Amino acid sequence: MRLRAFCALFLSVLVCGIAFAGGQKTYKHASEFQVAILDQTIRVYTGSDATLGHSSTDAKLDQGGQGVHFLHTDSGDYRVEAPVNTGATILAAMATPQYQRAPTIHNKWFLDKVQSNTNVLFAVKCATPNKKHPNETVRCTFWFPDPDSDSHEYMTLGDFTPYMVGDGANTAKVANALCGTGKLNPETEAKLCTVQPPAPVPPASVTPATGTKSSQ
Repeated sequence: MRLRAFCALFLSVLVCGIAFAGGQKTYKHASEFQVAILDQTIRVYTGSDATLGHSSTDAKLDQGGQGVHFLHTDSGDYRVEAPVNTGATILAAMATPQYQRAPTIHNKWFLDKVQSNTNVLFAVKCATPNKKHPNETVRCTFWFPDPDSDSHEYMTLGDFTPYMVGDGANTAKVANALCGTGKLNPETEAKLCTVQPPAPVPPASVTPATGTKSSQ
């Protein structure tokens, strides 16, 4: 009797635990997701990258290379590579003759069909930039939520290039060094070194005061 009661209690706890776990299942990096704009998608042919087709016809139409996606954010631009098929890449390496470069096999995924100027959700973890060169490109790991799943994420690699402080142009520094030295040609000197006068400020309109005159 006690054994039956214990079994029934154990099964109830197990079922409740499975139900609870199923209800809580979601994207692992959901709290880290951010939004970027997909600028463009291109196909890069490196000679050592290939994309795995979903069918034999698909494979014949795709003769190599990999999809690369460019994402724009307010802090900089991301370059996202198509996910690597680890198993196929290992098998390809085993089948590659010695002294030849083994191909890296990439998977096709949902970003291949997303139109430009579309908002894209992702999480990212990038390497720490060099303190002396904070604007250099760094490698990153990305996680993209699968639009066909409530919990699956695509993990892939890429890089991030931050924007420079200011407009990034070289005119201000060159102007400080060369203006007034006579080393610039007159046309460039006029464009680079002539300080534009500030726009005139329109006079403030005066509204006449209204009121009743006191009678003498």
